[in-house]
Amino acid sequence: MTNPNQNALPLIDVSGAPDARGRSYGEQAADRIVLGISNYKTTFSNLDISWDEACSIASNFMPILDRDEPELLAEIQGIASGAAVNIEEVLALNCRTEIIYRNGDTTEPTDGCTGIIALPCATASRHLLHGQNWDWLEECANTAVVLRITYENGHQILTQTEAGILARCGLNSSGIGLTGNFLKCDRDNNPNGIPIPFVRRRILEQRSYYCAMEVALNTRKSFSTNLMISDAEGECIDFEAVPGETFWVQPDNGVLVHANHFESAAAQVKINDKGMLVIPCTFYRSRRVREFMQQRVGSIDLDHFKQALSDKYGSPRGVCADPVTISDDSTWSTIATILMDLTERTMWVAARPYGKHSYTRYDLVS
Repeated sequence: MTNPNQNALPLIDVSGAPDARGRSYGEQAADRIVLGISNYKTTFSNLDISWDEACSIASNFMPILDRDEPELLAEIQGIASGAAVNIEEVLALNCRTEIIYRNGDTTEPTDGCTGIIALPCATASRHLLHGQNWDWLEECANTAVVLRITYENGHQILTQTEAGILARCGLNSSGIGLTGNFLKCDRDNNPNGIPIPFVRRRILEQRSYYCAMEVALNTRKSFSTNLMISDAEGECIDFEAVPGETFWVQPDNGVLVHANHFESAAAQVKINDKGMLVIPCTFYRSRRVREFMQQRVGSIDLDHFKQALSDKYGSPRGVCADPVTISDDSTWSTIATILMDLTERTMWVAARPYGKHSYTRYDLVS
């Protein structure tokens, strides 16, 4: 990591076998994991979900994960051991979406997120650029980390995530990039599916664009999610994945933008989009960012990403969301902007970008 600043997210460096990776992750991020557990206890309680109930919901995924994702489950166990908490508690962090929306309600707070990919043909440097705003609970800025993973075969991942969670967005040493956006529909809460962080982690573990797409398409999902996948060699796609089916959106003129509503024509016909009922700002966020980027095709750089993702139109419900009080003890905002140059394998992160902020650079190779 270079150019550290006072608000920089901590870099957690782990390597080795699954249990060793997890234990090291848990030990290094223990304080933030414990704080995250405390925060989500409050979040769930505000939704009339006790912590015991949350852990019970999460533990219901254990048999499926033990069958389909034994290595990642072993890593979860390692995280729990390293942080001196129960495995069910770490699972609850990784299953927070499934817990919050267990009853299919549409009034709870949501991950917002506006994502952008610019292919080399659209950028000034001819590098592939990929980024997003992460909109979620303000208190999660205090539990966010950047996790750098080195596998025994030399493959590396750099992911910005919440402490204790396997992955959120990021890039890998093969030049694969990933960001995710919240989606919600009438097919959610599939008890036989895999929680979203496991899917994202598996995508980032792949060493080719083909394999990354294959994971996104073939992994059973427990809940809807939007997956923006890119390859430094000059490809990208957006998968609007719901339990049992996946829709897709291709880049237009070298640019791909997505927020929190279904954009593929097929999905709009077949899916009851419930996410837009909670965050209707998704419509103008995606349009404004797309228009901004399209006007700069051929010269797009990271400063343009920063400008697009700092748009305050509709404040406090803008592309860059100012803090909004959603309960006596919880606030929603854009808690981080994440920018990636896949060609250089670098990431820049700014916490709480709605106010005075600065970016910290994280490199895939130490």
